[in-house]
Amino acid sequence: MQLGYTHVYTVRPPVDHADPIGYGLGIAAGLAVDALFVWDLSTVDNMPSRVCEMFDLETVCPPSTWTASVPTIGDPHTHPDHPLTESESRRIMQQHIGCRALSCPRKASAYSCLVRAGKIVPPADTPRERAAARGVKFQPRPGEVPALSGPDLPTLLHVLDGLTDPDTDTRPLPARLPSSADS
Repeated sequence: MQLGYTHVYTVRPPVDHADPIGYGLGIAAGLAVDALFVWDLSTVDNMPSRVCEMFDLETVCPPSTWTASVPTIGDPHTHPDHPLTESESRRIMQQHIGCRALSCPRKASAYSCLVRAGKIVPPADTPRERAAARGVKFQPRPGEVPALSGPDLPTLLHVLDGLTDPDTDTRPLPARLPSSADS
């Protein structure tokens, strides 16, 4: 098989069963399967979420993969505990649109997955450089110390030039003045 599954079981629920989807899910859970294959979403009453609570769902027409939802314990911004698929990464990027990838590990994982898949090309400039180029004030991350204000660049360059000039006497002025005993 192309997807790497080793065994495939075909299950047809009894015609008179009250919950045929639940019947199939019960058998799948008993066999500890990894994925459920169906012809289309109408086979599962257009409710992939019911299947994805426990298994991956593969549809034949149209060919699509619905990954099993892993319950997040505690913080929804933690790294996922499984490799992300491209569609799952897109969904995470949409869910965490207000987060920064630097401060949200889940968004960072999704971003990395989409970069590896060639769906996103990372910018060459940092967010701070892009904000400066647009004249937008860059918001520091929580806990980040803002840049201190001080002398401007020409003043700093002038001081550095003075410090690196070998002809400059670095002793303070009183030390350079001849004393009255020397005259």
